[in-house]
Amino acid sequence: MTEEKLYTISEIIKDAGIARSTFDKFAEANNLRPVKTEKRGKKFYSLKDKEFVVKHYISGKGKEEKEKFTNHKAEKHDEIVELLREQVQQLKQANEQLVHDNDILTDQLKAKDEQISAAHQLADQAQKLHLGLERQVKVLTGDADKPVVDGETSESNPPSSDQKSAEEPTDAKKATHQSWWHNIFHG
Repeated sequence: MTEEKLYTISEIIKDAGIARSTFDKFAEANNLRPVKTEKRGKKFYSLKDKEFVVKHYISGKGKEEKEKFTNHKAEKHDEIVELLREQVQQLKQANEQLVHDNDILTDQLKAKDEQISAAHQLADQAQKLHLGLERQVKVLTGDADKPVVDGETSESNPPSSDQKSAEEPTDAKKATHQSWWHNIFHG
């Protein structure tokens, strides 16, 4: 009597065109038990078991399930691809909006830089005018010998009463100043 040929799970799933997990589920559901199991756990099935699995998945109900699963996978794949395309389109639109907003903000920033530069120029001009006016006032009031530094006089303390009397113009000086001012504005 010849010994019956036994088949490994790998041989069965290859002939049936299924995955190992599919075989394991089918074997559990149909109470298929290996005829032989080696010490390292390799399982062998009979020709009858092999033909049962292969027939089920090649021409039987398993073929329909497999096709349904394959079609379902293809449909899911198509849905995922379409969803990803929509997301890519949305991201492109969002990117275009961000680029547009960035351009607007860049233009606004340039305008603000120009405004700040103009304000600095005006402040510089105002400071120079103020300094010039202080110098003119000092010349006109007879305090030309006191230096003007950055719009301030070198005096830090108010003049004492002795200095005030010495600095106060005499009646003749007052008259001269008065006539000079009078000539400027009415002259």
